[in-house]
Amino acid sequence: MKFKGFSSLFVFCLLLISILYFTIKKEKVLVTEIEDNNIEDFDIIVSKGQSVLSLLTNLMQFSTSDYSHVGIVIRKNKRLYVLHSTPDGTNLNGIRFDDLQTFFDLSDVSDFVILRHKDITVSFQQRLKVEFSRYLTIKAPFDFDFNNLENSRIYCSELVWLIYKNAGLLKTKDFDLINPISPKYFLTLKSFNRVPSTNVHHASL
Repeated sequence: MKFKGFSSLFVFCLLLISILYFTIKKEKVLVTEIEDNNIEDFDIIVSKGQSVLSLLTNLMQFSTSDYSHVGIVIRKNKRLYVLHSTPDGTNLNGIRFDDLQTFFDLSDVSDFVILRHKDITVSFQQRLKVEFSRYLTIKAPFDFDFNNLENSRIYCSELVWLIYKNAGLLKTKDFDLINPISPKYFLTLKSFNRVPSTNVHHASL
């Protein structure tokens, strides 16, 4: 009887997600349509995805259109890349390093915000570079348990938090580590500024 009830709930959720996917789907962001000159190394990108997993994340936040993913940007050979952790679009899910358009494509991003820490100095940039490079080489699968206290598996917000915390730019006390860290939580941190108008879709809080 319990299994039947669970199955009905699962089917209902899938149906709801399918309806949302086709009724609220927006135009996907294209790299060719954004102004990226203002984006700097180690900026944080917070995005609104439209993939099934993004919609599941939104439903967990009681929303149909919310920020569902986060990563850290770096410029390489004049192109922008993102270090992030995702289960989207890969059999070997987890930490990955993608060019910006691939990052958009994986979760069908319709909107994004760029954040920059207010107090990044040359010293902090070097620390971020060390941490960024370290996690770039770590093959950690995606953490479907969203457990911040165990880091052999890592989800997107956990990855950003770990890199910035280890570099000394975020404090543990500013996070509720018992619960999953929502990507949109980074938008509320007073230690970050929003980088003006890099997105033609004009992301808003």
